[in-house]
Amino acid sequence: MKKHVARRLIAGALSVGVVAAAAGTTTWANADETPVRLVIGLKSGADATASVQAASALGAKPTNLVAAAQEALAPLGARTLSVPASRQSLIISALRRDPDIAYVEVDQTAKAQDLKPNDPAYTSGDQPEVNKVRLPAAWQKTTGSAGVKIAVLDTGVDRVGDLTGAVAGGYNYWGMNGDTSDDSEDGHGTAVASLIAGRGNDGKGIAGGCWKCTIIPVKVLDGDGIGLYSDIAKGIVYATNVGAKIINMSLGGESSAKVLSDAVAYANSKGVLVVAAAGNDNSTKKFYPAAYPDVVGVGATARNSDARAYFSNYNKSGDSWVDLAAPGDVTVMTRSGAYESGWLGTSFASPIVAGAAGLIKSAHPDYNNWSLQRALIASGRKIASNGWTKYGMLDAGKAVTIGTDRIAPKISVPTPGYAALVHGKVTIKPKASDEWSGVKFVDLYVNGKWKARDSSAPYQFTYDSGVNNAKVTFLLKATDKAGNVGSSTRWVTADNIAPSVKITSGPKNNAKVKGKVTIKASAADRNGIRRVELLINGKVKATDTKAAYSLSFKAASQPKKMKVQIRAIDKAGNVKTTPVRNYKR
Repeated sequence: MKKHVARRLIAGALSVGVVAAAAGTTTWANADETPVRLVIGLKSGADATASVQAASALGAKPTNLVAAAQEALAPLGARTLSVPASRQSLIISALRRDPDIAYVEVDQTAKAQDLKPNDPAYTSGDQPEVNKVRLPAAWQKTTGSAGVKIAVLDTGVDRVGDLTGAVAGGYNYWGMNGDTSDDSEDGHGTAVASLIAGRGNDGKGIAGGCWKCTIIPVKVLDGDGIGLYSDIAKGIVYATNVGAKIINMSLGGESSAKVLSDAVAYANSKGVLVVAAAGNDNSTKKFYPAAYPDVVGVGATARNSDARAYFSNYNKSGDSWVDLAAPGDVTVMTRSGAYESGWLGTSFASPIVAGAAGLIKSAHPDYNNWSLQRALIASGRKIASNGWTKYGMLDAGKAVTIGTDRIAPKISVPTPGYAALVHGKVTIKPKASDEWSGVKFVDLYVNGKWKARDSSAPYQFTYDSGVNNAKVTFLLKATDKAGNVGSSTRWVTADNIAPSVKITSGPKNNAKVKGKVTIKASAADRNGIRRVELLINGKVKATDTKAAYSLSFKAASQPKKMKVQIRAIDKAGNVKTTPVRNYKR
């Protein structure tokens, strides 16, 4: 058996030891001697050539000879030298005596400072999942925020151990009461919640993902872990309405349902991220709600490995619904407050992702569900046989650094035209686009009041101007998936008053006509007349656009019996028609 040698890196400044060295040779004392880098600062106007040559005679070698490196230090008046460790003290002393040298210092080292908790399960190595998804790197930026509420839709949550003070509110849709305690035999909901928000760095138990986040327990499963889709949908709506920004569902079924998909869509519309387990059937068959497009579906990896856990569902070619992987063989806190390792299932991979989402939300409070989802999937690290997930293994350390779309979408309103005269039902056709996250929906406001929303391009609205006869302002707002808003305003004048029109001369009613017949008319409207038409038996036979209006027809070309009218159309499109005159020929 090979002995495993653990290597531990200690963060902090490099300790410099001063070693006396004998002078008299310009060669390195040992070929494999580790060099030490020195930084020298030159006094203003000093030439470093002589100083460097003198140091070289003692065994120093100039470093960073690339022009880009030299140019970067030039404004600081600094140079770097590499010296044998055994001659470090001798060379430093010589350089400090040089009148052109302002300072000499050993080049220090820096290291990324991951925050590693003191919880026993972690320090003893029983939580390898924590390092696997780089939670310590994320904790360096944030350990969470109490204002970030994460709903756990499960068998309930017991407020014990590492969850003491972490749980608030909640509801029981199985019992239809406020008792959200976990009545499952194995404490499934409590275990899930502990992975999300188990208090870390408190010297006991485990370290959850988001130490300061708040858990909202929503009991939608009975003690056997069984629940109805309608109850789960209720839980999603409830969690959304009470302010949850992330919903974890370590549950699911093999069938989709409208009530469930609608509930997920409702949460998404309110900016809530939904995370769900991909299922434990070692299958490519879709598992819901994880398989819905706006849900982060999470598969499981084996313990301390990038390999897919034998039980985890996975993607098949051309059908990617499992988005991310996270460890599925983990250490949890049970409902009794005990800590146990070896808990298996995508049920425990999902809350690891949900906890990371809580850290992202804590670091970026303005992120909505799209921004959170993008940060998670953009962090995905490629893993062995990566095709079984769409984006790979969660990398929480990277996820908390991912930016989001900050550019507002573009929107214009070609129809109706600017300052148009309109009447009746008005069609509004905005054009909206977004080059990054994409347009999520367009809202119509009329005179400052919200009227309608369209979530599918091409966007179109109908406004009924009714009896309105005044200026109307349309405000169109396009919201992209990241929550940015672009707007455009278009005003029109509503005119729903019909014009006046009358015949001023022409054959009387029931007259017999022959030859060329001329009818003269007058028409008026406050916004102007577009045209006046002569109708015979309901068909337009002549048109005039200038007052005074004169319209003619040849009697011989018409039926023996004619119903004659004059119709006026104003510039808004309102119509008024004179009474019928019956003619014979």
